[in-house]
Amino acid sequence: MIRETLKGGKGEVIKNPKVFIDPISVFTEIPYREDIIKETAISIRYFVKNDVRFSNLFLGLTGTGKTFVVRYILNEIEEVKKEDEDYKNVIQAYVNCREVGGTPQAVLSVLAEKLTNDIVPKHGINLGEYIEKIKNAVEGKKAIVYLDEVDTLVKRRDGDIVLYQLLRADAEISLIMISNDINVRDYMEPRVLSSLGPSVIFKPYDAEQLKEILSKYAEYGLFRGTYNDEILAYIAAISAKEHGDARKAVNLLFRAAQLASGEGIIRKEHVDRAIVEYEQERLVEAIKSLPFHYKLALRASLDSEDVVTAHKIYVDLCNKLKQRPLSYRRFSDIISELDMFGIIKIKILNKGRAGGIRKYIEVPDREKIMKALDENLAEEIGYEY
Repeated sequence: MIRETLKGGKGEVIKNPKVFIDPISVFTEIPYREDIIKETAISIRYFVKNDVRFSNLFLGLTGTGKTFVVRYILNEIEEVKKEDEDYKNVIQAYVNCREVGGTPQAVLSVLAEKLTNDIVPKHGINLGEYIEKIKNAVEGKKAIVYLDEVDTLVKRRDGDIVLYQLLRADAEISLIMISNDINVRDYMEPRVLSSLGPSVIFKPYDAEQLKEILSKYAEYGLFRGTYNDEILAYIAAISAKEHGDARKAVNLLFRAAQLASGEGIIRKEHVDRAIVEYEQERLVEAIKSLPFHYKLALRASLDSEDVVTAHKIYVDLCNKLKQRPLSYRRFSDIISELDMFGIIKIKILNKGRAGGIRKYIEVPDREKIMKALDENLAEEIGYEY
């Protein structure tokens, strides 16, 4: 059995897994984003050839192609450097603000490291010194900086300073910033907004567009005859209901193809299994990305029937960890947000004048959430519940 799986062949569905894992290395165009790519390319050309700095803010929900477009542009610039002398002195740096920690210090240290190709201390120097290192690295060159999930940075204390310093630095730096939060400008100070260029909106894909995107992935990544239009349309329709998430659609197709391995064709039951797995994985990722006190509130909720009891457990947990607990009102707001995220469910029971209103907590997938949360807290702060 294992030998047949290792060798592949009979009943195989996936022709080239790289299409799904590293699509930038395969695709030469990105459907339905051609206009955005062209407009951005014009801004880049003016920057490189005419010294006109620019800053764009790519806005759109998850799975609308923002990061894909940025990665594509970055790769294309590297190719153009081989053909056009004007691009020889262009240097590029991509930083996902959330993945590096989101603090101004973390973002600037990683950015400086990428632009200088040298080891830069993560601690012990102030923000101004990082900016100086970046300016020195850019001297005599032109830098294009890509800040993904920039809302993580902007919502932090002094996050605006990073953007302001980069936008107004006495250096040839242009910025492309990416955010899933379409209201991210509301968190920026006027001095930053005045230096910021236009917002570029990535509209959600509809079911027809998603089906076309999936057909491209299937054409390059799957063997002919292992899928049909009905399967692609089914996946596209499911993903279109969730704000046209192309990333979800592609992941579902890839996982369904993996599940169909050895059977030779993707069927609806493979897609349905992929959907269940995807939702479970997304829940775990959502928990990991929660702010620290949200995690503590969630952990307290797992051991409580109602919000009042949960707050008491939360306060005890904060005291053990030497953290200042949030007020009951703020805690209740966080619980409501966790309900809105779909991680927990709140049921309100009105017991009349005598009993008042009581908020009960229900936790679907309790064991899975507890396991993911406890592992994450142990990793983040070394605390085992």
